[in-house]
Amino acid sequence: MKRWITAPEQYRGLQGYRIRRAEKNYIHNKEAFTIPAGRMLHGQGTDVLKRLVYGTHSLEWCGCELIAVANTLTLTGHKKLLPEVIYEFELNMMQFIFPSGYFGTAPRKMKRFYDHHGIPYHSFNSAALLEEYLKDKDKVCGILSFWNRERAGSRLFLFKFFTKGLHTVAFEKKYGKVYVYNRSNSVTAARQYNSVSEVFADRRFITAYVLDEKTNAL
Repeated sequence: MKRWITAPEQYRGLQGYRIRRAEKNYIHNKEAFTIPAGRMLHGQGTDVLKRLVYGTHSLEWCGCELIAVANTLTLTGHKKLLPEVIYEFELNMMQFIFPSGYFGTAPRKMKRFYDHHGIPYHSFNSAALLEEYLKDKDKVCGILSFWNRERAGSRLFLFKFFTKGLHTVAFEKKYGKVYVYNRSNSVTAARQYNSVSEVFADRRFITAYVLDEKTNAL
Protein backbone atom coordinates (compact mmCIF):
# COMPACT_ATOMS: atom_id res chain seq x y z
CA MET A 1 0.00 0.00 0.00
CA LYS A 2 1.34 3.42 -0.97
CA ARG A 3 2.24 5.58 2.01
CA TRP A 4 -0.44 8.02 3.17
CA ILE A 5 0.41 11.09 5.22
CA THR A 6 -1.81 13.23 7.43
CA ALA A 7 0.69 15.90 8.58
CA PRO A 8 3.32 18.01 6.74
CA GLU A 9 6.22 16.70 8.84
CA GLN A 10 5.59 13.21 7.43
CA TYR A 11 6.41 14.34 3.88
CA ARG A 12 9.67 13.04 2.41
CA GLY A 13 9.80 14.45 -1.11
CA LEU A 14 10.92 17.29 -3.33
CA GLN A 15 7.62 19.12 -3.80
CA GLY A 16 7.47 21.05 -0.55
CA TYR A 17 5.62 23.93 -2.22
CA ARG A 18 2.58 21.66 -2.59
CA ILE A 19 2.65 20.85 1.11
CA ARG A 20 2.86 24.53 2.00
CA ARG A 21 -0.06 25.25 -0.30
CA ALA A 22 -2.05 22.45 1.33
CA GLU A 23 -1.53 24.04 4.73
CA LYS A 24 -2.53 27.48 3.44
CA ASN A 25 -5.64 26.06 1.81
CA TYR A 26 -6.57 24.15 4.96
CA ILE A 27 -6.58 27.33 7.03
CA HIS A 28 -8.72 29.08 4.42
CA ASN A 29 -11.13 26.17 3.98
CA LYS A 30 -11.74 25.72 7.71
CA GLU A 31 -12.73 29.39 7.97
CA ALA A 32 -14.89 29.31 4.84
CA PHE A 33 -16.73 26.06 5.59
CA THR A 34 -19.83 26.91 7.63
CA ILE A 35 -22.03 23.88 6.91
CA PRO A 36 -22.89 22.02 10.15
CA ALA A 37 -21.42 18.56 10.73
CA GLY A 38 -23.73 15.75 9.67
CA ARG A 39 -25.37 17.65 6.85
CA MET A 40 -25.13 16.28 3.31
CA LEU A 41 -23.28 18.44 0.80
CA HIS A 42 -24.97 19.52 -2.44
CA GLY A 43 -24.24 21.96 -5.23
CA GLN A 44 -20.51 22.59 -5.45
CA GLY A 45 -21.31 25.89 -7.15
CA THR A 46 -23.43 27.14 -4.27
CA ASP A 47 -22.31 29.90 -1.93
CA VAL A 48 -20.35 28.02 0.75
CA LEU A 49 -18.82 25.18 -1.28
CA LYS A 50 -17.51 27.39 -4.06
CA ARG A 51 -15.48 29.37 -1.53
CA LEU A 52 -13.35 26.32 -0.74
CA VAL A 53 -10.20 25.63 -2.75
CA TYR A 54 -8.30 22.55 -3.93
CA GLY A 55 -4.87 23.25 -5.32
CA THR A 56 -5.36 26.62 -6.95
CA HIS A 57 -9.01 26.19 -7.98
CA SER A 58 -12.43 26.60 -6.42
CA LEU A 59 -14.39 23.46 -5.57
CA GLU A 60 -17.02 24.81 -7.95
CA TRP A 61 -14.69 23.70 -10.74
CA CYS A 62 -12.92 20.62 -9.39
CA GLY A 63 -14.44 19.49 -6.10
CA CYS A 64 -16.84 16.68 -6.95
CA GLU A 65 -14.60 13.78 -5.82
CA LEU A 66 -13.81 15.50 -2.52
CA ILE A 67 -17.47 16.24 -1.85
CA ALA A 68 -18.41 12.66 -2.75
CA VAL A 69 -15.91 11.23 -0.25
CA ALA A 70 -17.07 13.63 2.48
CA ASN A 71 -20.69 12.65 1.84
CA THR A 72 -19.93 8.92 2.15
CA LEU A 73 -18.23 9.62 5.47
CA THR A 74 -21.33 11.45 6.71
CA LEU A 75 -23.61 8.65 5.52
CA THR A 76 -21.61 6.05 7.45
CA GLY A 77 -21.14 8.11 10.61
CA HIS A 78 -17.46 9.05 10.29
CA LYS A 79 -16.50 12.38 11.89
CA LYS A 80 -14.38 14.07 9.26
CA LEU A 81 -15.41 17.35 7.65
CA LEU A 82 -14.82 18.38 4.05
CA PRO A 83 -11.83 20.70 4.80
CA GLU A 84 -10.03 17.76 6.43
CA VAL A 85 -10.70 15.56 3.40
CA ILE A 86 -9.33 18.25 1.08
CA TYR A 87 -6.26 18.66 3.27
CA GLU A 88 -5.42 14.95 3.24
CA PHE A 89 -5.95 14.73 -0.52
CA GLU A 90 -3.60 17.66 -1.08
CA LEU A 91 -0.94 16.32 1.29
CA ASN A 92 -1.00 13.06 -0.64
CA MET A 93 -1.02 14.75 -4.05
CA MET A 94 -4.22 13.17 -5.25
CA GLN A 95 -4.86 15.76 -7.97
CA PHE A 96 -5.57 14.35 -11.43
CA ILE A 97 -2.79 15.13 -13.96
CA PHE A 98 -1.95 18.67 -12.79
CA PRO A 99 -1.03 19.67 -9.20
CA SER A 100 -3.21 22.78 -9.57
CA GLY A 101 -6.29 20.58 -9.14
CA TYR A 102 -7.71 21.81 -12.45
CA PHE A 103 -8.93 18.32 -13.37
CA GLY A 104 -9.99 17.40 -9.85
CA THR A 105 -8.99 14.01 -8.43
CA ALA A 106 -8.39 10.76 -10.32
CA PRO A 107 -11.44 8.61 -9.43
CA ARG A 108 -9.43 5.40 -9.18
CA LYS A 109 -7.10 7.00 -6.63
CA MET A 110 -9.84 7.63 -4.08
CA LYS A 111 -9.50 4.12 -2.67
CA ARG A 112 -6.22 5.19 -1.07
CA PHE A 113 -8.19 7.37 1.37
CA TYR A 114 -10.49 4.51 2.36
CA ASP A 115 -7.57 2.10 2.65
CA HIS A 116 -5.69 4.37 5.02
CA HIS A 117 -8.72 5.01 7.22
CA GLY A 118 -9.64 1.34 7.39
CA ILE A 119 -12.99 1.80 5.67
CA PRO A 120 -13.84 -1.43 3.80
CA TYR A 121 -15.26 -1.23 0.28
CA HIS A 122 -15.80 -3.06 -2.98
CA SER A 123 -14.64 -1.38 -6.20
CA PHE A 124 -16.13 -1.83 -9.67
CA ASN A 125 -14.92 -1.04 -13.17
CA SER A 126 -18.09 -2.42 -14.75
CA ALA A 127 -21.55 -0.90 -14.40
CA ALA A 128 -23.14 -4.32 -14.89
CA LEU A 129 -21.16 -5.82 -12.02
CA LEU A 130 -22.03 -2.84 -9.84
CA GLU A 131 -25.74 -3.28 -10.53
CA GLU A 132 -25.52 -7.01 -9.82
CA TYR A 133 -23.75 -6.38 -6.52
CA LEU A 134 -26.31 -3.78 -5.42
CA LYS A 135 -29.33 -5.85 -6.44
CA ASP A 136 -29.97 -7.29 -2.97
CA LYS A 137 -28.30 -4.52 -0.94
CA ASP A 138 -30.10 -1.93 1.17
CA LYS A 139 -28.90 1.01 3.25
CA VAL A 140 -25.51 1.10 1.55
CA CYS A 141 -23.64 3.98 -0.01
CA GLY A 142 -20.77 4.55 -2.36
CA ILE A 143 -19.18 6.65 -5.05
CA LEU A 144 -19.94 6.72 -8.76
CA SER A 145 -17.78 8.33 -11.49
CA PHE A 146 -18.75 8.86 -15.12
CA TRP A 147 -17.90 11.07 -18.09
CA ASN A 148 -20.12 14.12 -18.64
CA ARG A 149 -20.31 13.78 -22.40
CA GLU A 150 -23.02 11.48 -23.71
CA ARG A 151 -22.10 8.54 -25.90
CA ALA A 152 -22.13 8.86 -29.70
CA GLY A 153 -21.58 6.46 -32.56
CA SER A 154 -18.51 8.10 -34.09
CA ARG A 155 -15.05 6.72 -33.34
CA LEU A 156 -13.94 10.32 -32.99
CA PHE A 157 -16.13 10.43 -29.89
CA LEU A 158 -13.54 8.32 -28.07
CA PHE A 159 -11.27 11.37 -28.11
CA LYS A 160 -13.96 13.81 -26.97
CA PHE A 161 -14.62 12.47 -23.46
CA PHE A 162 -12.10 14.82 -21.96
CA THR A 163 -13.62 17.96 -23.46
CA LYS A 164 -16.54 17.96 -21.03
CA GLY A 165 -14.77 16.35 -18.11
CA LEU A 166 -16.13 13.83 -15.65
CA HIS A 167 -18.33 13.94 -12.58
CA THR A 168 -18.22 11.98 -9.34
CA VAL A 169 -21.08 11.69 -6.87
CA ALA A 170 -21.93 9.94 -3.64
CA PHE A 171 -24.97 7.70 -3.83
CA GLU A 172 -27.08 5.88 -1.29
CA LYS A 173 -29.31 2.90 -1.97
CA LYS A 174 -32.20 2.53 0.44
CA TYR A 175 -35.69 1.09 0.23
CA GLY A 176 -35.21 0.15 -3.43
CA LYS A 177 -34.26 3.63 -4.63
CA VAL A 178 -30.93 5.33 -5.32
CA TYR A 179 -30.32 8.81 -3.94
CA VAL A 180 -27.52 10.94 -5.38
CA TYR A 181 -25.85 13.86 -3.63
CA ASN A 182 -24.25 16.82 -5.47
CA ARG A 183 -25.59 15.70 -8.86
CA SER A 184 -24.82 19.14 -10.32
CA ASN A 185 -23.29 22.49 -9.42
CA SER A 186 -26.54 24.17 -8.46
CA VAL A 187 -28.60 21.32 -6.96
CA THR A 188 -29.55 21.77 -3.28
CA ALA A 189 -31.14 18.39 -2.49
CA ALA A 190 -30.68 14.71 -3.24
CA ARG A 191 -31.89 13.39 -6.60
CA GLN A 192 -33.81 10.11 -6.66
CA TYR A 193 -33.27 7.37 -9.28
CA ASN A 194 -34.44 3.81 -9.80
CA SER A 195 -30.90 2.45 -10.30
CA VAL A 196 -27.28 3.59 -10.42
CA SER A 197 -27.26 3.10 -14.20
CA GLU A 198 -30.05 5.64 -14.48
CA VAL A 199 -27.77 8.21 -12.84
CA PHE A 200 -25.26 8.28 -15.68
CA ALA A 201 -27.69 7.07 -18.40
CA ASP A 202 -25.99 7.47 -21.81
CA ARG A 203 -22.70 8.64 -20.33
CA ARG A 204 -19.74 6.32 -20.06
CA PHE A 205 -19.18 4.71 -16.66
CA ILE A 206 -15.67 5.08 -15.17
CA THR A 207 -15.57 3.42 -11.76
CA ALA A 208 -17.49 2.97 -8.51
CA TYR A 209 -16.95 2.09 -4.87
CA VAL A 210 -19.52 0.63 -2.50
CA LEU A 211 -18.66 0.91 1.18
CA ASP A 212 -19.19 -2.21 3.24
CA GLU A 213 -20.47 -0.17 6.21
CA LYS A 214 -24.23 0.36 6.51
CA THR A 215 -25.56 3.89 6.21
CA ASN A 216 -27.54 5.76 8.83
CA ALA A 217 -30.60 5.81 6.55
CA LEU A 218 -33.92 6.72 8.10
